[in-house]
Amino acid sequence: DTWFSSGLFPFSVMGWPEQSDDLKAFYPTSLLETGLDILFFWVARMVMMGLQLTDTLPFHTVYLHAMVRDKDGRKMSKSLGNVIDPLEVISGCTLETLLKKLDSGNLPPKEIARAKKDQAEDFPDGIPECGSDALRFGLLYYTRQGRDVNLDMKTVVSYRMFCNKLWNATRFALQFVSDFQPTPTLLEDLMGSGKMALRDKFVISRLMACCETVNDCFANYKFGDAQQASYKFWMNDICATFLELIKPVVYDKSEENKDSRWAAQASLWIVLEAGLRILHPMMPFVTEELWQRLPGRGTLGDSEPESIMLASFPLCNAEYRNMDAEESMEVTQKIIGACSALRQQYNIANKVLTHFYVKVASGKPEEAARAHTDDISTLGKASAVDVNLDESAVPKSVGIIVVDESTTVLMNIKGLVNYDAEIKKLEKQLAKTTHPYEQLKTRISAPGYEDKVSDELKAQNNEKLVGLEKKRADIAAAIKNFESLKNLESET
Repeated sequence: DTWFSSGLFPFSVMGWPEQSDDLKAFYPTSLLETGLDILFFWVARMVMMGLQLTDTLPFHTVYLHAMVRDKDGRKMSKSLGNVIDPLEVISGCTLETLLKKLDSGNLPPKEIARAKKDQAEDFPDGIPECGSDALRFGLLYYTRQGRDVNLDMKTVVSYRMFCNKLWNATRFALQFVSDFQPTPTLLEDLMGSGKMALRDKFVISRLMACCETVNDCFANYKFGDAQQASYKFWMNDICATFLELIKPVVYDKSEENKDSRWAAQASLWIVLEAGLRILHPMMPFVTEELWQRLPGRGTLGDSEPESIMLASFPLCNAEYRNMDAEESMEVTQKIIGACSALRQQYNIANKVLTHFYVKVASGKPEEAARAHTDDISTLGKASAVDVNLDESAVPKSVGIIVVDESTTVLMNIKGLVNYDAEIKKLEKQLAKTTHPYEQLKTRISAPGYEDKVSDELKAQNNEKLVGLEKKRADIAAAIKNFESLKNLESET
């Protein structure tokens, strides 16, 4: 009876066998979303019933969602006591409450004891409050795995942190556009203004790329790929790159910087507004809240929607893609990464600005480095950035990182590093590795080791030995580098 009545579901709920207005308007449908486990119990019956009784297929597409399992890949089952209630993920739940729920069920005592042990191991502090946006976003991420979702709460918690990042980054960015007034045709006004810097062209181009990817993924039911594309756009292109690059531009309110500041603010408003619309189907609540807080809301004319739910979904305008700007920024980001790595390598404090020398291949890479010297200075915390300076003008006491075959970054460290202190610190680190290294070598070379020790443990010990050898070699190389730099500086 259950599956028979379910087979009639697509048209019986519309008033069939009467030719009702609902039946004419809404049957046949287009898409059925269901699980693989009831494909023949239900889906096949609906198709057969539809063809037999209405001479029409009830839907043309079937989307089979993944099955949510526990983190060990076991099917969620009351008999295993491993069912995770979505409401407990959304609102949070203590371990005590989880265990009490097992007691109130109908499991045998042995199964209850085992389930309690598993719950205590999986959720020693209970389930943290994650909210529905993080749960939805986390489940979308898992759809990339295939037919099964091995749900680990740590992943959902990580996307709760992304929700926090989204909230904080947008609220922080709003101060940059607090005195900015958008227009209904802002994107067209910006692209035709002639005021855009390379960083503005870059972020608009990345927005268009994200729109294209997400729309394509939605059309092809690749929801996990859409989730990742939108996540990377916000984390990498907006938060890590563009927001940082425009800080000095927006803070500079001089008349000379007026056009650059307007372009930066316009670009920021556009990517925030469109970026929230891209995320909205996947994270509806936080995006609505933030979208409503954007400046200019309610002043953009009669066509302005009252809610992000009613706003059109962003589409890619291929004319606004700028591959030169993206390639240029890619070169710049590599250089900035090398600058940060050098500062970290030599323990340079954030408040201390350093002088960088960039050696880069001629042509587009050199043009990119020269065009973005301000951006390199901003994110690389540089006092100066020189590109392809004559070798004779580069000091000898420099830290060096080879980025790739066409790019090398050098940093002047004269007077910035206490070589004796750094060498002493590294020697202590080297000394700490000596005992475990010698102990492991002794254990491996002991009589009977090859015969008595399992292959698995031998593999683990060999891996540890290789790791310790590499660590000791890296520390020794760093000590040698500091000693040679110390000698060079004393000579000059």
